[in-house]
Amino acid sequence: MSGLVSSPDPRATRSHAADWLELMALRSGQFPYRSSQYVSALSMEDPDPEGNAEVDGDPEILEGNFDDLLERVTDEIRWREQVLGDLYPFELRMSGRGWNLRRRTEAVDSQIRTARNTYIACLLMSAARHGRIPGIPSELVSIKAVADAFQAAVYLVAPAFLGGGSFWMGFPRPEGDGYMDALRRLVDAVGVGIVSSTPPTSQKKNKDGGVDVVSWRRFPDGRSNLMMSYGQVATGKDWREKSVANKFVSHFQRWFSVPPATHYVPAMYIPHVMHEDIEGTPSSSFAEISHDDAMTLEASLGVVVDRIRLASLVPVALQLREGRDASLMKHIRALARWKASVAQKLGVAA
Repeated sequence: MSGLVSSPDPRATRSHAADWLELMALRSGQFPYRSSQYVSALSMEDPDPEGNAEVDGDPEILEGNFDDLLERVTDEIRWREQVLGDLYPFELRMSGRGWNLRRRTEAVDSQIRTARNTYIACLLMSAARHGRIPGIPSELVSIKAVADAFQAAVYLVAPAFLGGGSFWMGFPRPEGDGYMDALRRLVDAVGVGIVSSTPPTSQKKNKDGGVDVVSWRRFPDGRSNLMMSYGQVATGKDWREKSVANKFVSHFQRWFSVPPATHYVPAMYIPHVMHEDIEGTPSSSFAEISHDDAMTLEASLGVVVDRIRLASLVPVALQLREGRDASLMKHIRALARWKASVAQKLGVAA
């Protein structure tokens, strides 16, 4: 694949395989990427690098494996298209001899366009963290570059989570201030809480308390007792091992003499797809396993806002922020610049 995009993995889950196909549809530009091209690309890979003779020597088994992967990845792309509708940046067309996947290029309003671009930006971020675009200059897809770009995407979308305001807490902050000053700004923005006059003596180097984004919803009565969410932004493959709750009491709440809220909704924001490592089994369907896994994630991480959910929230966020957030366009432009830089190196129209 010219070294810019990694080769396809015949053992990929349906979600990882769909991500790879979306990358190839991006690279194909105005031309569709066809299922026959995918099978040809898979055929060039060694499905058994350890030399298992039972698999390596039987082309019928290999063809059957490809058919199974094709069916699973087709189901995945159909699901994404069904969930997002017009917000999904690709179009899957079925034919008697297979399917083709192409990027949508028709004229749409700014909300749909921003949602599609946010999806594509998250696709590229996930691809970078999973090593799918090795041909991209490292400075564009470094951990920091991807994290900064994704933080901008989350800041754009976060108000839609509870239908109110949001605050960029993750370090480094656009304002460049220290932790205590940031907490004071948060209290001013929310209108509830008191920051302690002195910080915990052992935490003077604390930067964000493990909280990257705060969102909330006030009520017309203007009282305290509001809805609050504290979220962590994670771009790495180990996002399942992280939680905003890990340091919330010890490194965040301790800095307040009166916290904005005792109860809150924990959240995890990721550019990946929530079920990226999930696959069905002979005894349980993909739908059953992914549904149960989502329940497990809610219990351990809170609400997971993945690429699909982020894209779906963009129109709501834009409506909520319109005319109220002078910094919004700055962060949209920062996200767009990162996406355009990566797309240019891939030979893709931004």
